[in-house]
Amino acid sequence: MSDRGPLRRHRFIGTTVALAATLSACSGDEPPEKAYTVPGSLCGIAVEPALVKAVLPGGDSLTPATQKPNGGTIRCNLYVDDTLVLSLAQAWWSEGKATAAVSPAYPGTKDGTMSEDERFIYSGEAGVGRTVPSCKTSEHPEQDLYTAVETRDTGIDDPEAIEKLLTAYTKAVEGSAACREPAAGS
Repeated sequence: MSDRGPLRRHRFIGTTVALAATLSACSGDEPPEKAYTVPGSLCGIAVEPALVKAVLPGGDSLTPATQKPNGGTIRCNLYVDDTLVLSLAQAWWSEGKATAAVSPAYPGTKDGTMSEDERFIYSGEAGVGRTVPSCKTSEHPEQDLYTAVETRDTGIDDPEAIEKLLTAYTKAVEGSAACREPAAGS
């Protein structure tokens, strides 16, 4: 009987070590699940949900909120589990400014990659895009409309995903009411 005691303890310790190894492998290696659904329109701009989800962290709920910090900027902030994680913005800047001159206002674009046509600059965390020259309104004469995509302390660092979202978001803004005169009487 005395020979079984150490054997039982050895099996118990071995089982405990195996269980602990299994639990640690499950908890830290995989990113948290993205249990929320991204809508097809964020703050009035239609954007492909998969492009947005690619730059978001895991979590249970996603909440968009529109912010207008001044007369020329509209920001669509996205919150995952009540934490700000992504901001999509439209901002009017003086006509003729180069994207490279606007991008320093968005710190995440520092050391970013410039597109060949010089309309977009992006990094793994943020990007700025210039809309087409025909995007004009009487509310913002002699100004050009820029877009911005900025992640917020999410650990996301994916230049390709930021570039795809920035390009799609800019094209969606160009096709929206932001680039057209309001209808008479509205």
